[in-house]
Amino acid sequence: WIDTDIGDDPDDTVALWCAHKSDDAELVGVSTVDGDVAARADIVRSLLPGVDVVAGAPPPEKLATVDVLVGIGPWTNVATLADAGVLPRRVVLMGGVLGRVQHRDQWHQIEHNIGRDPASAARLLATVGEMIVLPLNATARLHVHERDEELLVGTIPFLGAQLRSWRELHGSVPFVLHDPAAVLIGIGENVERTESKRLQVEPDGTLRASITGPVQQLVAHVDVSATRSRVRELAQQG
Repeated sequence: WIDTDIGDDPDDTVALWCAHKSDDAELVGVSTVDGDVAARADIVRSLLPGVDVVAGAPPPEKLATVDVLVGIGPWTNVATLADAGVLPRRVVLMGGVLGRVQHRDQWHQIEHNIGRDPASAARLLATVGEMIVLPLNATARLHVHERDEELLVGTIPFLGAQLRSWRELHGSVPFVLHDPAAVLIGIGENVERTESKRLQVEPDGTLRASITGPVQQLVAHVDVSATRSRVRELAQQG
């Protein structure tokens, strides 16, 4: 199951496409989070006809057969599912930054997914352990080469239009595979190295190491070459 804020950064679209195309996993369903969740759900339905899509947090029964939940938007829905005690055994979350990271020519100390709902992120990290947390520190280097961007745009519906709209808002920024990396980790691709760490979120959205709380698996490193290569392969699968 993937929880997404598709409609903003186009990497959500690539992540969903790769999950749908993978022979190693079945995409059971998709839920949308943050803002106009109904509009986001419509985007998913257009991209992946036939996939079960829920606008907002999915009801618990939707996760009954789910082995892995991948959160690639703000952590609001995942925290709601945790409160209900229905998270699957394996949870992968993209979000957060430890310290500060240079990304798209700016220094970041607060990452978008946690910054949009710090309270939910804080509650989740304080109550659920052994989640895989993929921070901006590990994904900021996952720039898409020009030739790969052309391939992805030529393969994935709507991606070209999304990229154009994104760059009209943000300028000539690089396309980065944050969320596809989370999906690859979720389906078991060997692209990451993790370390055990307790984490907490401050009220302003700052992610910090902690001495209390459950232990998480923090992704300390992502293999850039392997991630790019696997995304290319999945995007082109029939």
